[in-house]
Amino acid sequence: MNTQEFEELWITLNELYNADRFLEYIEISSTAIESAIELGMYDKAILLLRYSCASYFQTGDLQLSISILEQYRELTFQYGTDIDLIQYYNIAAIYWGTFGHLKKSEELMLKGLKIAESIQHVESMGKIYNNLSDLEISMGSYRKAKEFALKSLYYSNAFEVQHKEPYTTMIYPKTNLAVALIWLEEFEEANTILQELLATIHHPPYSKVQLEVFNAYAFLCEKQGRISEAIDLYQKTKHYALQNNDLSLLQLIYNSLVKLIEDQGNKVVLCAVQKEYINILLEIQRENYSHVLFEMEYNDHKKQFEKNAYIDPLTNIYNRRYFDEQAAKMVEKAAERNQQLALMMLDLDHFKEINDMNGHLFGDDALTSTAKTLQDYFKPFESIVARFGGDEFIVLSQVKEGESVKELADNLYQTLASLSLTVEHKTVQLEFSIGVSTNQHGEIQKVDELIKHADEALYKSKRNGRNQITHYNQYYDVGNGI
Repeated sequence: MNTQEFEELWITLNELYNADRFLEYIEISSTAIESAIELGMYDKAILLLRYSCASYFQTGDLQLSISILEQYRELTFQYGTDIDLIQYYNIAAIYWGTFGHLKKSEELMLKGLKIAESIQHVESMGKIYNNLSDLEISMGSYRKAKEFALKSLYYSNAFEVQHKEPYTTMIYPKTNLAVALIWLEEFEEANTILQELLATIHHPPYSKVQLEVFNAYAFLCEKQGRISEAIDLYQKTKHYALQNNDLSLLQLIYNSLVKLIEDQGNKVVLCAVQKEYINILLEIQRENYSHVLFEMEYNDHKKQFEKNAYIDPLTNIYNRRYFDEQAAKMVEKAAERNQQLALMMLDLDHFKEINDMNGHLFGDDALTSTAKTLQDYFKPFESIVARFGGDEFIVLSQVKEGESVKELADNLYQTLASLSLTVEHKTVQLEFSIGVSTNQHGEIQKVDELIKHADEALYKSKRNGRNQITHYNQYYDVGNGI
């Protein structure tokens, strides 16, 4: 799929999702997501994945929804903005809450809310307060649920407040507000809200939130003693929830139905409903996806541990441990393919004097600026850039076809030569000594040997006056200052 074809499909998918045509969206979204990733349009891929999670959730297919959540999370943390992170935390919180992990759900919502408040993203604040309202209902805190639903509606411009880019989906917070009001026995106000919502729902197929409106109205009838009407509404909602395979909503409906029918004393109907309920509970047990969410969380912790183990905390580039583990694989692969590698050891000249004269914070800035420059320079290459210790850096890089090791090192030196920092209105020029060795197109197959050669060349650069490049075994040809 080319860019123009993708853009046309992108417009169609947005129209389908915004019109709540979730089943149609699902049918054609996977191709578009794959194409967005292939074309490097990660922002659009993230949005399409979020829409997919929500679409499957709305149609009750939690299994597919959660499987997409994993891909959505990976892409969001790699390429997403603050707003993308907020959206991820919000969706993940809904899943945790759906499976009964309420504290974890709250923790994720509050993470998202903290980011949303820091950037004053009104739409996200409205959405999170709505979900917090839903969570408080689950925990039996109905006054707090009412408060959060009203906050969500405030960010929806429901009270004539003209926020820019408000939270637009009022049906969610209004449903939560109605349920909270029912629990608080404020029936008249709840009924007004629900009648307004019911007037907007016309014909099936019904989305999850529309079924929750039906369920809320059935609950209102139950609390007002209109038992027959409540049972009829629960049965109707149950029918469509079964079509959607919406297990979490079905559990709520069956809880209410069993209680009401038991109170009526209709043993025949009760027996049938209880049998259905048992089957639903068994299905819930079979399809409990908590383990998937815990696995995702474990992977996050594992990645964080690996980052702490392999990333230098000051410069945020790889450390020596990572270099030692990965460089051997790179050298071995180069030997198999007769590829030319260059290993460069770089030392920041006069680093002790820089620290002593300008302070350790300035010294830290010098190291972090060097690290970023190296990272940026070697981004187009297959390479490993690492802090080797103190003021010393090491790089192992594949040399591109048609380019020499000397060209690679010389261009790097010219890039580093432009590095300067300002302290107290004074400019300090950074200088570097560099030692270079090569694997001679795969003939040298041990990293230690490459490091030894580069270290000897680096020592030669320093002994000859610093601020220069020396190539191992070419001392007399290229060991001149630049």
